[in-house]
Amino acid sequence: MNQASLFDTEPAAAAPGTDRPSKRAGRSTRVLVVEADGGSRGNPGPAGYGALVREGDTVLAERAEFLGVCSNNVAEYSGLIAGLRAAAAIDPTARVEVRMDSKLVVEQMSGNWKIKHADMRRLALEAREIVPAGQVTYTWIPRALNGAADALANAVMDSGGQIVNDYDYDDDGAQVPTSSGSRDAGPVADESDDDVVPIPDVDTNAPSLADPDAITLVLVSPGVAPRDRDGDPELSEQGIELAGAAAALVDMIGDGLWPHLARPSVLLASPLVRALQTAELISEVADLGVPTVDDDFAPAQPGESRAEMAARVERALERLDDGSAGCTVVIAAHADVIAAIVGTVVAAPTDSWEVFRIAPGTVSVMRRWSGRGEVHVIGAPAAVGED
Repeated sequence: MNQASLFDTEPAAAAPGTDRPSKRAGRSTRVLVVEADGGSRGNPGPAGYGALVREGDTVLAERAEFLGVCSNNVAEYSGLIAGLRAAAAIDPTARVEVRMDSKLVVEQMSGNWKIKHADMRRLALEAREIVPAGQVTYTWIPRALNGAADALANAVMDSGGQIVNDYDYDDDGAQVPTSSGSRDAGPVADESDDDVVPIPDVDTNAPSLADPDAITLVLVSPGVAPRDRDGDPELSEQGIELAGAAAALVDMIGDGLWPHLARPSVLLASPLVRALQTAELISEVADLGVPTVDDDFAPAQPGESRAEMAARVERALERLDDGSAGCTVVIAAHADVIAAIVGTVVAAPTDSWEVFRIAPGTVSVMRRWSGRGEVHVIGAPAAVGED
């Protein structure tokens, strides 16, 4: 049987009060959505996962479990596995769309990124055996859109318990629990704005905000490289997670985060591999197109003095002054380059640049206008609110 014949069937009528097909209407092309998340408080630390299965707007199943001490990635994969199992139990022939805020898991399960860690390979193989490859797709979503699964995961991390709930719906569309396992965590409510600590806005009295031609520089440092790195290394798995979180933060700028800044519209990158990987993630998440590589944002070259580095960084910034007035420009570059940009924007002496400490996977924001510069944010952790 080919893949098309499995799904090319006459859609069934919807059950009253729902937008999902009635089980009594016979076999149909069903689409189940799995939302999954996992967290580890310490990474590794006390961990748990949360997953739910939706059909349309209705929730058919909830799964969550405290895992003991493990890594964040193991928790995320465990949530994926639980969600897939719940979907397969509902309808093993349904098409399944998995939605997760873990860029690492989504890209690995989609076959786009290699899985190097043995535990991750084992869990990925287990997940692939639950639903046939032709029936499942993987979609990355921002963490803000994965609140239900995140709430389930946090509930069991708080309680050390487990959640197993299955639901059906009567002819009037009312939810009818069909099974209920241990729910030691108590009721799980959707996250509301009251539960989230907001990130403060930029200083709304800043002089640069009065100048429509001021440029906003969003500086993103890459995540970490493997410990046994050599030459120009790629991001480690943890580095990919950090870069993905930074990309999600960049996508929020001007729309929910720091609303007084313009939405990002230009994406530049250092020519080194980790910066390019980070820029590519930002491009995918924030829809900024192919990043432009600018050699003037490369790290310090052998034998290059700080004064020479300052000159080329200033040269790159002057090009932005001429061509990107009023824009928010995202630059993915290594820590020493970001320190140089910060120092150049605020006219700090080159011998003081080392005071700008830039951690991996962080975001900094500068404003530059009329020959002046302001620091709005420096070294903000991208994984704000992550477990």
